[in-house]
Amino acid sequence: MNACVSDFARRQEEVFSLEQIGSIQEAAWLALYRYAFEKSPFYGEHLKAAGLSPHSPPSLADMGTLPMTDKDCLSERTSEFICVPDRQVVDVVTTSGSTGHPLVAVLTEADLNRLGYNEYLSFRCADLTAEDRVLLAVTLDRCFMAGMAYFLGLRTLGASVIRVGASLPAMHLETIQRLKPTAVVGVPSFLRLVAQRASESGFDLVGSSVRKLVCIGEPVRTTSMELNKIGRDLEACWGAKVFSTYGSTELATSLCECRAGLGNHIHPELLYLETVDEQGNPPAPGEEGELVATTFRMEAMPLIRYRTGDYARLISEPCPCGRLTQRISPILGRKNHKLKVKGATLFPSTLQVVLEACPELASYVILVRNESDLSDHIEIKVCWNAGCGEHTARLLRDRLQAEAKVVPTISEASAEEIESLQMPEGARKRRFFVDLRTKARE
Repeated sequence: MNACVSDFARRQEEVFSLEQIGSIQEAAWLALYRYAFEKSPFYGEHLKAAGLSPHSPPSLADMGTLPMTDKDCLSERTSEFICVPDRQVVDVVTTSGSTGHPLVAVLTEADLNRLGYNEYLSFRCADLTAEDRVLLAVTLDRCFMAGMAYFLGLRTLGASVIRVGASLPAMHLETIQRLKPTAVVGVPSFLRLVAQRASESGFDLVGSSVRKLVCIGEPVRTTSMELNKIGRDLEACWGAKVFSTYGSTELATSLCECRAGLGNHIHPELLYLETVDEQGNPPAPGEEGELVATTFRMEAMPLIRYRTGDYARLISEPCPCGRLTQRISPILGRKNHKLKVKGATLFPSTLQVVLEACPELASYVILVRNESDLSDHIEIKVCWNAGCGEHTARLLRDRLQAEAKVVPTISEASAEEIESLQMPEGARKRRFFVDLRTKARE
């Protein structure tokens, strides 16, 4: 096992009892509380303003009484969140900016060790071992945390790493043929493109060495835990097991599902998650809410009750894999992406479920604009497969009305136009939803 694990308790998370999980998190919380009060200019002021004292920390059970922070606050006061002098900063990362202005985060050497350990735990959830040879179809440049995190995690695991990055599909196919990786980490839409190129060139992906696909950045499951269309397509085209993930740059954390596919496992010594409703209160049991995160063992920029803007469901039931750690469901949507249509609210993911299930669609992108103060206008640009047209468009409208309860405008576009909307110049992530509203609604 790589030396960077030595900073943390070597453990088998699947054998943690509920009592051990509670004890680990309580100790980590008390250490974070005292550290943030002493080292963080922001939290020293933030917690004191709430009437709290560094000498009388609330228990983890009272976490819900503490004030929350959010992306706007982190963006506007970044320097006040930093707990270390500049000389201790060894890496600077930024978010993709998919929900606004990119956020900046800094990491120390200890934070990089934590990052690698987190990914080590996540990869173990996906049954990866030191015997695996893993193709990384993820960039390590442009201040992108994910690629670096996956590399560190695989090195911690002891697996071999093949750093191809987000290059041409042909290069990935050549690498698979020549170096025979057993697993691939990549974005689902890109992995589907590689599969299409393989089909066109007669390359047998199903018969290749790849047996696991760790999918990042885009959903491969519905909120009911079933594989969505792209997830099913990937398993069929690659002949490999698909694993979903959830990641956040600000949290320096990602979570992966196990083979049971029933939610992404939380690592209790690194992260504490809550969910809240629009008023900041816990939602009803089993209901989705906004994920609120508290990060443990972060040295440069720890976060306490940070509103991620992502909506999901917390799952506490034991997992069939044997782990007793909490899990999160697939992400329902992001707060800034919530749509309002004639008095009803929904997330773009609701539309995507219908669109992904439409076999006649080659590609699509959802556009939203202001229609009035009370309603948004939704347009879906589509590129049909050969032989499809207006009749298919009518069927799609019917499906959207029946399943999503809205009737958006559907307009045809070329594959090139949709590609330019999904991947504008300088983009790090493919986007299937483009928000053109002049003012984001809460």
